[in-house]
Amino acid sequence: MKTSKIVLFCLVSLLVWSCTADDLDFLPINQLTTDEIIADPELLKTASQGNYSYFRNWSSWRSYDRNRYDALELMSDDLIMMRWSGDHLTNTLTYLHIPNSFMATNLWQHSYYAIYSINVVLEALEEMEMNDELRHMKGENLWMRAMFHFDLARAFARPYSHDNPETNLGVMIRDNADVFELPARATVRETYEFIERDLLEAAELMTDARPNIYASREVVYATLARLYLYMEQNEKAIEYANRVINSGRYSMVDSETFPNMFRLGPERNPETIFAVKIRSDENRGQGAMGTMYHGDGGWGEIMASTSYLDLLFQNPNDLRIQFIDPHFMLDEDGERIPDPSEPYFGYAIHDRMGILSYWHVKLTYEYDEAMLHSPIYFRLAEMYLIRAEANAKLGNDQLALDDVNLIRERAGLAGDQLFTTGDLKGYETVLDVVLDERRLELAWEAHRPADVFRNKRDMDRSYKAWQGWSGPSYIPYTSDRIVHLIPEVEMTRNPNLVQNPTANY
Repeated sequence: MKTSKIVLFCLVSLLVWSCTADDLDFLPINQLTTDEIIADPELLKTASQGNYSYFRNWSSWRSYDRNRYDALELMSDDLIMMRWSGDHLTNTLTYLHIPNSFMATNLWQHSYYAIYSINVVLEALEEMEMNDELRHMKGENLWMRAMFHFDLARAFARPYSHDNPETNLGVMIRDNADVFELPARATVRETYEFIERDLLEAAELMTDARPNIYASREVVYATLARLYLYMEQNEKAIEYANRVINSGRYSMVDSETFPNMFRLGPERNPETIFAVKIRSDENRGQGAMGTMYHGDGGWGEIMASTSYLDLLFQNPNDLRIQFIDPHFMLDEDGERIPDPSEPYFGYAIHDRMGILSYWHVKLTYEYDEAMLHSPIYFRLAEMYLIRAEANAKLGNDQLALDDVNLIRERAGLAGDQLFTTGDLKGYETVLDVVLDERRLELAWEAHRPADVFRNKRDMDRSYKAWQGWSGPSYIPYTSDRIVHLIPEVEMTRNPNLVQNPTANY
């Protein structure tokens, strides 16, 4: 296993840096050249397989999966941090973005390294006589290219629903392996339409039902469902969510299993549509994706917010409460200490600089190993919630509530804890119901900031000021702060790039 891992790394690295070797006019002594790789279908298959490694970047302590996660999650109202950190993640968390953020820089650069390697494979495939296996391989790489562009757009561009997507700036579209090309940023519309084209072509090419740690047609459908929801093409979002739901390949875990769902690992989780597999020997401990959210093996400096907990505890029997893992104080006998003033669990909880340690377990304890987690990009519950949101926006209130109630019933709720069109339990609209259910179900899975801002809602961070906080407590969706700044090193390298505005920072 270790040998094959090294081979994959060498092949992918060679694809990325081969232009340097050509410029210097020398050949590696004990490695294959890019020309040799792309001319051989079997070697190209290995290189294509290696492209999946970009989703995890196991060679770096500040891995791609963590950079991606921090960029897409930390502006949420589901969390609170105990103090200012020297890690640039704090700049994202406080909406005080800086152009030299190493988190944003790593996300940008690593994504385009991946896209380059993907484009090398795709261009090589164009020169080959295609069979079903090679067509599926092309589909996999088209999906990967689309996914990297999609996440870049989520981090560095305004939502599709804002202002005018025909003039708002998206990200660089890289559809070839020309390392000397310096493209400008496409518009948001051009970016999303490029992603859409790649995904639609990928769906046509892919036929194999692959395990959920590889791309398949259903993974592409799930991506299209999310993309169309973001683009406010609600009928298409429903269509593609239905294709996943009706495929028969996935099923919701039952209520008994649900509280331990994120411990199962992709192989044992029937709800996972796609996940990036992280093996035990790749566990980065305090450098892992979940390090800030739990103190067992991690730093444990980011906790669940009272805003989220207040919503969650509206129903004390909600099974999703079990994803919260408070750091309880214990007496000399190892027992929890009752505390009637603690509003949620009723026991004394460790205080870190004024913030109670309400950790969560969605990013740790896979196979019961602290800090081990295989990031889940898509799961079946999201497809039901995509369908619910799209139906709510189309005025199909009953259909939307049916899907919301399906999610709630799996979470152990019943009777008057379910919604009807005649009883929205204080909510003004069915869409309000759906968005809060998304918040409850998908918390800490890199959805919340996008869900708030793409729906033209404001982020309320007024629940508590914490140590070192210097960011805004209320962020309107119109703010320039809701997107990251293009890394300054990339602005220097590519004079065609335009920076995101910083006028109201």
